[in-house]
Amino acid sequence: MSDAKLLLILGNKNLSSWSLRPWVLLRQAGIAFDERVLPFETPGWREAILALSPSGRVPALQHGDVTVGDSLAICEYVAELFPDKQIWPEDRAARALARSVSAEMHSGFAAMRRDLSMDVMARFARRPLSCEAENDVTRVLALWTQCRARPASQAGGPFLFGRFSIADAMYAPVAFRFRTYDVEVTEPSARAYLEALLALPAMQEWESAAAAEVTALAAAAKPERAPDPTSAQACFAVIFTSQRRANDDDAYAATAAAMAELVAQQPGYLGMDSARNPDGSGITVCYWDSLEAIRRWDGVPAHAASQDLGRTTFYERYEVRVCTVERGYKFPI
Repeated sequence: MSDAKLLLILGNKNLSSWSLRPWVLLRQAGIAFDERVLPFETPGWREAILALSPSGRVPALQHGDVTVGDSLAICEYVAELFPDKQIWPEDRAARALARSVSAEMHSGFAAMRRDLSMDVMARFARRPLSCEAENDVTRVLALWTQCRARPASQAGGPFLFGRFSIADAMYAPVAFRFRTYDVEVTEPSARAYLEALLALPAMQEWESAAAAEVTALAAAAKPERAPDPTSAQACFAVIFTSQRRANDDDAYAATAAAMAELVAQQPGYLGMDSARNPDGSGITVCYWDSLEAIRRWDGVPAHAASQDLGRTTFYERYEVRVCTVERGYKFPI
């Protein structure tokens, strides 16, 4: 089995911080692997991920007949599989600290995750954070400064323990989060570390893939069966305008994907247009052939449950308008 090729199963590169961690570790260590990206907002996502990852979550690593779930577990498995890569620090005390800060990132910082969710391509103006999120940011910067203050770290390279390690992989998504939300990092060693992460070729490769992914998903969101503007028969549009909360993008994307798949199966559904700005404001227009079809969709239990989740978790506010589409135009025709 040691000769079997590694297969890393990922979620959206723009959104999935958990997927980034083992990916950047493998890239940075020069370990060959194949990858399979399962974008959240696509039909059949749930079935596809369950076929590859029993937990129904990403990332997952397949190696022969072994499947490993969870970012940190994958990194530990890779460390055992490739001991020559030295992806934990060699010194025992440094290795203990590296494991400690990695585990703290893995299990903590819930407020920072909520308020500064990963969106690689978005850019938000700096804004005040909740007290809890501010405390998380302060703790992250203190950890970076502590690790970089070690003489061995300073002599060994620009990363937390000199050479790139699992600890750096665990904090790599934070670099994207801090850039997206313009988090102030003034302490010189923490700032230098942030810049070193963002400058990594592997991080830049991930960012390029995220940009391509965002473009492709935007194109795919256009209706497959858009209303014909030359038709004499009117159709109906449900216009949903919303303001996202900054929270768990993986959960939001998975819910959106499930609803996109479900609505496409409904009688009377014609198609959809959707867009969202970096500040979280968005609009979705869903086209139907009748008001009765819209009423049926409102009564689908899974749709009603997703609306409840939207009110309690995903949106600060939203408005719904039902309109008649009398005519339309296209360019190019």
